[in-house]
Amino acid sequence: MNTLQDTPLLREMVDSYTQYRKAAGLKPLGRSHQVCQLLFHAEQEHGGMLTPELLGKWWEKRATEQPQSHLARVLGVVPLLRYAAGRWDIPQIPALPERGRGVQHIPHIFTQEELTAFFQACDTMHKPVRSRESLLTELEVPVMFRLMYANGLRPNECRLLPRECVDLRTGVIRIEETKGYIQHRVVVKPDMLTLLRKYDAAADGILPGRKAFFPDAEGKPHRNDWLCRQFNYAWYRHNTARATAYDLRHHYVIANIYSWREQGIGYGLTDRLLALSKSLGHAGIASTLYYFSLVPAFEGEMDDYLEKALERLADETAI
Repeated sequence: MNTLQDTPLLREMVDSYTQYRKAAGLKPLGRSHQVCQLLFHAEQEHGGMLTPELLGKWWEKRATEQPQSHLARVLGVVPLLRYAAGRWDIPQIPALPERGRGVQHIPHIFTQEELTAFFQACDTMHKPVRSRESLLTELEVPVMFRLMYANGLRPNECRLLPRECVDLRTGVIRIEETKGYIQHRVVVKPDMLTLLRKYDAAADGILPGRKAFFPDAEGKPHRNDWLCRQFNYAWYRHNTARATAYDLRHHYVIANIYSWREQGIGYGLTDRLLALSKSLGHAGIASTLYYFSLVPAFEGEMDDYLEKALERLADETAI
């Protein structure tokens, strides 16, 4: 172990760790938002050094954070710190914060009857005034909400989706306008791809050469209040429970988790969690793990396994 005087700057630790991963044949670091933040604070406030004060402040839960976001931020730098601890005299790595179990907003879990009624309402949004805006709305609403339901897209990801990011040949969608900086890709199933192709051809007939995949009458992406109005109009035609468009994404995640139980909870869970987290564009695996608190079938049964999976994933994922 080197002395404290020999300890390099944090940026040099990151460079060394990058080279180590490359030599070991591990996945490249890519862009880690958490590590970039840590480097920024180190260089602005601590002379570029990894000090106990810097780590202590990083480990504190911020007032605006949920428990799962706090854990995700901390986990983003843990593998780097473990690497550095084996080579230099760095401050002791604090214990991981506890995984939060409570959430302020409980997503609505749709019943099959509610979903059937909702999509029937989406499919019958006929407007008496036949304008370009009404024609586009009738085309877009059934497809947009089915895309969110079938692939877990955030409402903003869907409404801001550029046409050039939708590959109608392969069914791969690039999500670039997203929460934070986590760009990702989703792959739609054949029946969804068929629907997207039919929609694209019809929309192009109304608004040729459009840039937005779901445009308004002027060719621009819809505003958020438009999307909320369309969801509420379709939802409350036949349903009374409180729900939001974002709940379609929640339902997608929870439905995936329920399907894992049928296949055996332990088999391949780490890989499934990682794949689901990447497809959702989550900044960290902890954001995905929070959904287990909404699945009663896993209560208690999964806790020990999830804690172990969480530690393994911290070593394997971003930084």
